[in-house]
Amino acid sequence: MMPQMPMNGGGDPLALQGLMAPAPMPIYSNRDIVDMVDQHERDTEALRTRMEQDYSRYRLTSHVNRDRDGTVLEDYAVYTTNAPRVFADKVISWQTLAELLIRVPHLDAGQHPEEGDNLKERFVIGCLRSADERLKRMLQASLRGQLAFYATVRGGYVGGRCLLAKNPVTGKTYADITAWDPMHIHWGLGNDGLKWVCYKIKMTRAQIRETYGVDVGSGGAGGLLSRTWERIRGSNDAEKEGIWVYDFYDEQINTVVSGGDTLKMLTPHGSPRVPAFLVLVGSMPMLQSEASSDLAADVGESVFAGAREVWDKKNDLMSIFQEIVERARRQTVVAESPSGKTTLDENPFVYPTTISTRTGDRIYTLELQKMAAETMAYLTVIMGEEQRATLPYSAYGETPFQLSGFAITQLRQATETVLSSRLDALTAVYTQIANLLYDQFETGNFDGMSLSGMDSGRNYFNQTITPEQIAQTCDYTVKLESQLPQDDASKWAQAEIAQRTQLMSDGDILDNVLGIQDSKQALDKVMAQKAARGLPEAILYTLALAAAERGEEILANMYVMEYQRLMAVKMGMMPPSPTDGAGGGGGQNQPKGPSGQRPEVMPHAQTGAAPQPETSNQGASLVAPGTPRPGAQDQSA
Repeated sequence: MMPQMPMNGGGDPLALQGLMAPAPMPIYSNRDIVDMVDQHERDTEALRTRMEQDYSRYRLTSHVNRDRDGTVLEDYAVYTTNAPRVFADKVISWQTLAELLIRVPHLDAGQHPEEGDNLKERFVIGCLRSADERLKRMLQASLRGQLAFYATVRGGYVGGRCLLAKNPVTGKTYADITAWDPMHIHWGLGNDGLKWVCYKIKMTRAQIRETYGVDVGSGGAGGLLSRTWERIRGSNDAEKEGIWVYDFYDEQINTVVSGGDTLKMLTPHGSPRVPAFLVLVGSMPMLQSEASSDLAADVGESVFAGAREVWDKKNDLMSIFQEIVERARRQTVVAESPSGKTTLDENPFVYPTTISTRTGDRIYTLELQKMAAETMAYLTVIMGEEQRATLPYSAYGETPFQLSGFAITQLRQATETVLSSRLDALTAVYTQIANLLYDQFETGNFDGMSLSGMDSGRNYFNQTITPEQIAQTCDYTVKLESQLPQDDASKWAQAEIAQRTQLMSDGDILDNVLGIQDSKQALDKVMAQKAARGLPEAILYTLALAAAERGEEILANMYVMEYQRLMAVKMGMMPPSPTDGAGGGGGQNQPKGPSGQRPEVMPHAQTGAAPQPETSNQGASLVAPGTPRPGAQDQSA
């Protein structure tokens, strides 16, 4: 039976997906915030418990041997597989290495300049780059790395804060994009998405003083005597454990409270909606059931979902293996004697020992235990289920032979089963972040931002972008493309056939066959390359630029002079040179002579050169004197 859902303000039932906000634009008291967050925490307790257990697996917490009745078996060898950590790290690395493509396609031709869409792209790319730099200065992992960890190990949902803020010292605007631990995110939904969100964590007195400038528990001038702190200050570990702090956001304000005290007054956050992003992981919706009350634990399963019980059985079996193997090091010694009182002073397996016995005494070791005959078949089944629930061993590079194209395709499909839901969640997260940043920037509360980075055209930019430059532009499209192994040889063969038969356009070949991320950009580069090599003068111009960029001024001037001479010949300002056929780089666009023929195929006399010596057949002069001409008649006959 599902627990009775509590009621909130106007009488709306609270579901697992969060508390419904009461009246529009409410002003929450500290007590309201604490009550709403704590109620949401109780409603999703099963989900939080599962997250904590999954994190224990990732930390490789030591396995506990148990009997079939649940009794803990002590004094036995314990084996803990490293599969959860290795598996999760592999999935995390694929997410962090995936290519993030943030685009603003120019769809409204003529409605606004295309440069505005390009600047809108650069705005978000620059904000994400500066946010990562800020996180690194704070000794935190990158935004992508944190989100990938939470989506993989925690599961459930991924979220955080996304705010544009001004530095109080410099006055410059910066992007505050922070990923939150899903264990401590609480939220409520309205008719159009998030109504409020709160991040609840523990902070020590020193952390509160550093972050909010409030000396909790001091009670002196400028300090705040916290009733919550008073309740725990008698504990010796109070300073280490800290107290719960509620960082609360709704559609208009941000406040931070602790117990009944206010650490940050009600402050407008400046965002047109709740400045937070929140995305469920996976495709499983939130369900209700009369038979189960812990369905929240199934929402957004981590990557460990299908392998938890399999790993437990593997740990049990490997612990038995380890126990039997370790017994070979210290075997059980039996000292047999008529009196039954013979003992050994030292362990004969540790030190070289001389043992004296009397007639009738006997010292021997017990026969070692053996595994059941079906053990290896059982282990094979477990390992097979482990691979089906996680990743095949070939995904870790354990391939004794070269994989075929079909095997690579199968491997990619097996991997995408695990990875796709995480990439979908991160794609939705970055879409929300991009829209939040843009909507806040367009409120008119911020001036231009100096941003830098690498745009979608692989061009470095460093410029100031203002809200007016990116107003009324097209929408963002976000794609996170995995870099999984694929059968490249087969793809290129298909592309060659499609291009040769002209059954597909070049753009479709790049998009659908080769999977190029930006086919338009790739085609533009190909055409630019052809343009640079299509004419002799274009080749000379390109070589001159390349030499100049490398600082080879003399070489660059040589190419510039030859380029100028060739252009003068083409415009009829000077006669062609005899070497134009070779020196100009060849090609059908070489300068031609007065008769319309190319110089290298004209007779020497026509070009003004000296005639070549006669090389025709000289007849008898090529035959030795006195030798009859071949085929001549005999005159003496």
